[in-house]
Amino acid sequence: MRKVLIAGQHSFIGTAVERRLAAFGADYETQSLNMHGEDWKRFDFSPFDSVVHVAGVAHVSPKPELRPLYEAVNRDLAVECGRRARDMGVRQFIFLSSAIVFGEAAPAGENREITPDTSPAPAGAYGRSKLEAEHGLRSLEDGRFHAAILRPMMVFGAGCKGNYNQLSALARRSPIFPDLPNRRGAVYIDDLAELIRRLVDTGEGGTFHPQTAIVSTADFARAVARAHGRHVLFTRAFNPLLRAMGGSGVVRRAFGGFYYREDMADHGFAPGALSFAECVARTEEGHG
Repeated sequence: MRKVLIAGQHSFIGTAVERRLAAFGADYETQSLNMHGEDWKRFDFSPFDSVVHVAGVAHVSPKPELRPLYEAVNRDLAVECGRRARDMGVRQFIFLSSAIVFGEAAPAGENREITPDTSPAPAGAYGRSKLEAEHGLRSLEDGRFHAAILRPMMVFGAGCKGNYNQLSALARRSPIFPDLPNRRGAVYIDDLAELIRRLVDTGEGGTFHPQTAIVSTADFARAVARAHGRHVLFTRAFNPLLRAMGGSGVVRRAFGGFYYREDMADHGFAPGALSFAECVARTEEGHG
């Protein structure tokens, strides 16, 4: 039996990992740890084989006043947790970083493919805090302690927040949607949880790039509409306007291209286990 500590209570990803491990019964024993405040510093990490660190500020914003928060939580907290885990004998530390360490998506109408030759180049304080945390955790590695760094593309699934929910709401309510042929990488939450389970089994370190599918924003909207039995008209009439506004934050995040090349992406489940449409349908079960 492997003992796994989830560092960060009630998080979207942490809860999914706990659920996935519980599906294997006595093979795993899990516990979650509240990382708010100072109490966690008195916690005994020594009984655990792996720590899955999911605590962090999830909201990405270009506001400069948020930089100290990103550095304190996304960087310093992660590295301090990793150091304490190592010093108490934990052998594996799994850290949830982000694809944003490679920078922003391309402007709307363009595609940005991340390959094994692409170097991290974060564009803002959020991405820098994640990359600096990666470097700090790597510096802790020795022959016994291994850091597994995960850089997922956009994560979606039941209970997710952020950009996916905004897209879902628009696809459920609007009778018309732009059909811009961009390419976006995305990872389904259960795939990510399964990848983490497999890493726990091996105890290995390394850098991983989870991605379930490469789809367009319109593909997401089609799958959402289909899950609700809605008819939505997809049109390219708005594409010139979207391209003209392609560099703006909201339009870039929604319609810019950003994905891992297939030979770089890590998949949790075996290919074909669930189709992209099935992943979206399961995500939409909680939406009215």
